[in-house]
Order: sequence, then C-alpha cells, then structure tokens
Amino acid sequence: MQLITGGTGIVGIHLLHLLTSCGHSVRALVRPGSDRRIVERVFRHYSTDPNELLARITWVEGDLHDMSSLEDAMVGVERVYHAAALVSFDPRELRELRRTNIEGTANVVNAALNAGVSRLCHVSSTASMGRAVAGVPVDESLPWVEDRTTSPYALSKYESELEVQRGIAEGLDAVIANPSVVIGPGSPGRSSMTLAERLHRGTRFHPTGSNGFVDARDVAQALVLLMEQGATGERHLIVGGNHSYAELFGMHATAFGHPRSSRPLWPWVLALAWRFERLRTAITRQRPMITRHTVHSSMGQRAYDSGRIKALGMRFRPVQEAVDNVARFLKAADRPQ
Repeated sequence: MQLITGGTGIVGIHLLHLLTSCGHSVRALVRPGSDRRIVERVFRHYSTDPNELLARITWVEGDLHDMSSLEDAMVGVERVYHAAALVSFDPRELRELRRTNIEGTANVVNAALNAGVSRLCHVSSTASMGRAVAGVPVDESLPWVEDRTTSPYALSKYESELEVQRGIAEGLDAVIANPSVVIGPGSPGRSSMTLAERLHRGTRFHPTGSNGFVDARDVAQALVLLMEQGATGERHLIVGGNHSYAELFGMHATAFGHPRSSRPLWPWVLALAWRFERLRTAITRQRPMITRHTVHSSMGQRAYDSGRIKALGMRFRPVQEAVDNVARFLKAADRPQ
C-alpha cells in the first residue's frame, strides 16, 4: 500500500493517475471537506473511462497537523509520497507557510517513523536550492544561501527538507525531489494554472527572466523512479527544460492561437506594480496577483542541471508538450457540456 499526501494538487493528481494506471491501489490523504472533483476531471482528461482507475484510490480524511489521523492513514502503508504543501508568495501567509510546509512535514516524518514506513519520497522545490554564479546551472551540490531576496516559500521548503534529514538521522529511509515550475492540468487559480489561465486570455507582455519548467506527468514518473532507485538522503532536481519567460509565453501563445507577446515588462514597471498590488490587497483583503518575491523571481535568470536524475534513466518531455497538454485541458473546459 502506498500513501500520497496532497492528492488534489497538480503533482498529487498526476502521481495518483500514474500509480493507478500501473494497477496499484493507492491511499490518498485529503483534508475534511476537500473538493475531489478536480481529480476526476483530470483523470477524464487522460482517459474516456477513468472510473476503473478512480476505484483504485482510497480517500482518507485527515490533516497534516493531526498526528492521530496521519498515523491512522499510514497503517499498513509501506511507501509515502509527501506532496502536500502550500505554495504562496503572499507575505500575509507566512505563518501558514511555516505551519504547512515545515511543521506539517515534521508530522509526516514522525508518523512515518512511528508506523514503520519503509520509504518516504518528499516533494520539495527548486526554491530550496543554493545559487550558482551567472551562466552556470544550479545543481544539488550548491549550499543554501539566505538573504533579503529569499522568499518565505523558499525558506519553508528548505526547512522542510531539514525535517526529512532529521527523520533520516532517526532511521527513516527517505529521498527528496526538487521539481521546478510544474506545468499540468489542475485546480483553477492554483499553482501554475493561474499563469496558464491568464495566458489563455492572451497578453502582449512578458517578464525578462528565465526559469526551469517541467511536465506534471514527468514529475510523477520521476517520483516513482526516485522511490525505487533514489539514494537515501539525496536531493534530485526535476527539470524538463530551462527557458526564458518570453519563450514560455510564446509556447502558450502557440498553443492557444494568440499572437506572441512582444513587449518586455521592465523592472521599474514591475516594481511599481507589486507596490500598487500590496496597497490594493491591503484594502480589499484579496490575494495579490504579484508580490515583491514573484517580481524578483520573474526577473531572475535561473537555470538548473537535472543530470543526477537523468543518470537514473529519467527522460523528460519538451516543455512545449506540457503547455499543449494544459491548453487542451483549458479548451475542453471552454466547450459546452
């Protein structure tokens, strides 16, 4: 038996689909009252008759902060994929970031130790990686660096990894996955779907930075590969390709049939934008569309070396395939039912 936390997120959904497609029965932990319809929607995107696959999922209600529910969910479980996390750059959610990503991971680690779980795969992020000099791709060997540009999200993912390493020191067999920006079908308004939905409407502008991107289907395959072959305690970058945002926006324009964006968003424009957004959301109490940290990220030149997981046999789809997949998902949602 295998347990997945965060089964309704982009990574969790694709991992559930992959495991059930391979014939596995899977247990998935969800918070009480969670809407699981997005799982069926994504499964139906990949299969005309997903009911057989969905029947292989046992949904277990619980919470990362309720040790008894975690331990109950792990009864009889041999492997745990910990994909539950909060992705947010809203400074008002600092406490919840720490609570979910650090304290929640500590609880999962402790429950796995108590339950005698044979192996845990922790889903972290490229945000927790160290920094390379200009022109050199980041790899897993670089030390962590924290400064004024470090986002609370990045810090929470780094410290969540420390909890996993603490568990390893206490006898847990665990491996760490570090995906870049994950592109795949998922819940509206969450993670990379927010950007895809915006680009579905078209835009003439693009940020000037670059980043790593990866297909959600490849992330799922990489997690299974790491569960089987990843060395205990090692981190593994999961990056399908490094691209500028101009290239990424161009891929979306091609997929959606829009003209390509032609105007760069210069730093001074974005600096004004995030300050205005901070004022607007302070008044309206809405979630900000951009923050100081998302602006810094969109202007940074980032590239990653995923050679470690490729050495295990991992092969990645081109990022354009990931974008086309999301475009088909969104276009299907536009069609009358």
